[in-house]
Amino acid sequence: MQDPRLRLLSVAVLSLAAFASIAGAAAALVWWLLFTPRTRSLPRPGVLLPLVAMVAATALVSAWGGGAGLSYFFRMTVILLLAAWAYAETEDGEVLAVAVWALGNRVGFEVGLVAEMGISGISVLRGEIEQVRIAMALKGIRPGIRSIVPLAVTLIVTEIRRADEVARLLVVRGYTIGGRICPRFRADPLDVPAAIMAIIPALLSTLPLRDVFILVG
Repeated sequence: MQDPRLRLLSVAVLSLAAFASIAGAAAALVWWLLFTPRTRSLPRPGVLLPLVAMVAATALVSAWGGGAGLSYFFRMTVILLLAAWAYAETEDGEVLAVAVWALGNRVGFEVGLVAEMGISGISVLRGEIEQVRIAMALKGIRPGIRSIVPLAVTLIVTEIRRADEVARLLVVRGYTIGGRICPRFRADPLDVPAAIMAIIPALLSTLPLRDVFILVG
């Protein structure tokens, strides 16, 4: 999906549908299988599996307490797949362009700038984690609680310092509020049909599961 406006809208609608019900999550998963590169858009297992493990742990706690743990795990896994695809497809400047297009050069620029800085921070953090992983492998250090906790603290402190440096740089350059850009978007012939199909999971998420099977039958 080339148009970032339709991509972000589709991800938002599908994520809400997946979170709302199992039927919505199942329909969102089908959409993900049909309209995305599927596994090619996923991060490497070292990044994805810990996220899935955290979701699984939360689901187990929920199930142990009498909640719908399996349902939660399925719905959140679908949301993770959608988020991974959206992150992989998003290019530099697209979120800023969409925010300015939707909210204008003042509020939209502020929102888009914050979002772009957040996405950039994630990319930098991924690179730093990869460097730490390589360094630990070279030193023969096995990942564990005793090694991961101090490393996590170091990464957090590094990101805070980086954010402070970026803020100081913006001040030095005279940035106050808002900005002006001319958003331009690319489109693919399948973008509009894919975005329209994203509405179906949202509709299914509002129906009881029994009614969904009646409609399918």
